[in-house]
This record gives sequence, structure tokens and C-alpha cells, in this order.
Amino acid sequence: MSWVSRFIYANWNYLMGGFVLLMVFICGVQIGESRIQREWNAEKLRVALVVAKQEQRAADVQQSQSQINQEISNEFQTKKGILAGLRPAWRGGDIGLRIQPSHDPSTLPAVSAIAAGVEAGAADAVPDSAGHANSIQCEQLARDAAQTTLMVLELQQWHARQAAAASATTP
Repeated sequence: MSWVSRFIYANWNYLMGGFVLLMVFICGVQIGESRIQREWNAEKLRVALVVAKQEQRAADVQQSQSQINQEISNEFQTKKGILAGLRPAWRGGDIGLRIQPSHDPSTLPAVSAIAAGVEAGAADAVPDSAGHANSIQCEQLARDAAQTTLMVLELQQWHARQAAAASATTP
């Protein structure tokens, strides 16, 4: 027999113990690696779920805002159409004073009368420069006032809807 075989026979218990320890070590590494991989995959899944929920929430908010904006725009266009459908009593350019069709435009005075106890000019009037006074036209002011009135009405209705929605969601 050679010295290798004698060494193996003499140390058989130690060699088998070493092999068993090596196998236990390899199994432990494999089990630990699979457990860490499972935990990592679970964490990635949780993160992906949180991201998906945030994206869904952002999409819901965007859709809600878009729907509110569309409703405001539709109401504005409806009221603008109603306002445009009234017949003019006094016209000066593209826009004029509008009254309900049931009224007679001939009953309105051409110039409004000043109250008996009030001066025609304001008490603290600031004179405009000559060029600026001519650049502002009554028609433009009337057009701006009509648009502003409609916008303020829409803003008030939107605020009322938001307040109602906020009070409905809070317990």
C-alpha cells in the first residue's frame, strides 16, 4: 500500500468529518442565499406596489382636476352662449349692453341720469393723460367686464363645490 492509502485509512474519520462539514457549509450558503433572494424580491415587490399606488393616486388627481376644469369650461361656455343669445339694447362695436328678449329696448334711456344730490365727477378724481384716456374704449371695458363677471361666477361655483366636497370627505 502506498502512503496515501495508509493516510486515508488512518484518518478516515477526520476526512469524512471534513466532507460533512464542507457539505453543511455549502448547504448553509445555498439556503442563506435563497432566503436573502426571497426577501429582496419581496422588498422589490413592496416598492413596486407603493410606486404603482402613488402613480395611480397621481393619475386620479390629474383626472379629477381635468374633469373639474372641463366642467368649469363647459359652464362658462354655456353661460357665455346664453349671454350672447340675449339681444342687444345698446351696441357699440362687438359687444353691448344686453337685456332679456322680453324687454323693450326703447324704454331704456340713452344716457343714464345722475342722481339729484351727487356730482357728475368723482370727489377724488385723478386726471388721466390725454393719450391714455383715448386708448381705453367703452366697448373694450364692457367686453372685459362681461368676461370678468363670468369668470368670477365660475370661480364662486367652483369654490362652493370644493367646500362641499371637502366637508363631505371630512368626518
